Amino acid sequence: MRAAPPPGGGASRYAAADRGQASFPNTPGPEHGRWVINEVLLTLGFGLVSAAILSLSAVGFSLEYAVTNIANLSHGEILTVGAYAAYLVQRQTGSLLAAAIAAALAGGCLALAVHTTVIERFVSRGTPRMSIFIATLGLSFVIQNALVIIFGATNVAYSIPQGAPRHIGPFLWTPTEITILASAVAITAALYGIIHHTKFGKALRAVSQNRDLARVTGIHARRIAAATWFLAGLVAGYAGFVLAESVGTFNPYFGFSFFLITLAAAVAGGLGKAFSTMAGAVLVGIALQFTGAYVSSSYELAFAFAILALVILVRPRGLFSRGRLSVFE
Repeated sequence: MRAAPPPGGGASRYAAADRGQASFPNTPGPEHGRWVINEVLLTLGFGLVSAAILSLSAVGFSLEYAVTNIANLSHGEILTVGAYAAYLVQRQTGSLLAAAIAAALAGGCLALAVHTTVIERFVSRGTPRMSIFIATLGLSFVIQNALVIIFGATNVAYSIPQGAPRHIGPFLWTPTEITILASAVAITAALYGIIHHTKFGKALRAVSQNRDLARVTGIHARRIAAATWFLAGLVAGYAGFVLAESVGTFNPYFGFSFFLITLAAAVAGGLGKAFSTMAGAVLVGIALQFTGAYVSSSYELAFAFAILALVILVRPRGLFSRGRLSVFE
């Protein structure tokens, strides 16, 4: 994803191969119609993969916001650290499962550290939200430069074969992309079960709605917030791994670039509402894929900000959320 490039390199790569390098039919007719439908379905398929990765990043960001009311601008670096942790483990072991677990754990530990050492200390002192907002931006630059010192600023890549693309219904996906989609669905289902069917999920929702009232009812708000950030970091760290895997190469700055798309998706869906955020991510991911395929990939980031600006103007609390203020209100 150039700023958020489509995983797998875009629709045109597979479209040409699938059609045997067939040229665009210039004259209207059944062949032209089939060509157009095929192109649209291919682009939609790539958009679903983009949306899957974006939804994982956005739901992590939204969970962080839900229990602290702080927009964590260093969220992108959680993805980056997850990607580098997976890179180190995959290079040593050759195991994708071990790399995925390492990415999730690294992301979870970093998110917990950010919450414990920065966010919670500022919140407990009553520091204005804007000040904390700026502090997380500074932390983002600190983490980026620490990664540059450790790994250098050059791009690195996983040694993971993508495999030949396969037809799944009307879509064309590589085995890697199928794994990304399946894991995103599994993680979404797991999050739904945790948030709606566990005591921790009930406490999380209580803290999200009213931290002080939750504390009065006996809920340890700090512990719940810390556990929620750890959970968000697990998801974000894994998102960084699959993002880097689908892009092909990455560097210490790639997570911050993707965070700008994540922010647009989270606000579009409804910041602080995990599954509303996921819905926003699906819409933004597919919209950006079509923009890259039929306009220009160089406009993807601009289009994401256009969506963000439009949502802030029309529905600042998000397209799918009614209950809470957004970060911009």
